[in-house]
Amino acid sequence: MRPDLRACGWGVIALGLVVSWGCGMGRNTERADSGDPEANQRAEMRVGSDGDSGGSSSKQTRTLYERLGGQKTIVALVDDITERVMNDPRVNFERHNVSKGFLRGSYDPWQPSRENVDLFKKHMVEFLTLASGGPSDYTGRDVRSVHKGMRIGNSEFDAFIGDVKTSMDKMGLPTKEKKDLLALFETTRKEIVEKQ
Repeated sequence: MRPDLRACGWGVIALGLVVSWGCGMGRNTERADSGDPEANQRAEMRVGSDGDSGGSSSKQTRTLYERLGGQKTIVALVDDITERVMNDPRVNFERHNVSKGFLRGSYDPWQPSRENVDLFKKHMVEFLTLASGGPSDYTGRDVRSVHKGMRIGNSEFDAFIGDVKTSMDKMGLPTKEKKDLLALFETTRKEIVEKQ
């Protein structure tokens, strides 16, 4: 696989989400609901309870995209997440020293060129916009095929999710929106993680 095709890396999780979840995420604000009970539970454990008892009915019809503040917030969040995960050795974003298996050599590391980083950010913004109910078309490949062979483990995925949470905390996002976003990311675990 050429490095430019892997440029969307973690960011191409959108298609898997759209297929499994649809674009309606965030329209009901009663609870963070990804459609996957395990993902919901992991998001709840990472963020905790916000004590929200449901709010007004007008609040319940707002999409997650709207509750986040739209494109400006998503772009800023993606910028922060990208810098954070690329510099986190626990994530191993570039996939250094990853074996393809017995006698098959090593995975070719992803190259963090300006073009590849920009493409990753573009796909991540498209993913978050579309999956949160905003106006976007996703132009990347499906999540499973992009991550196939990267041999991403649960510990690396957990580190990625931890970095996402740290970026959300830094931006001061409200608890409900953090839970919804984390639940959204968690739905991709089964598509991305190849080794336990």
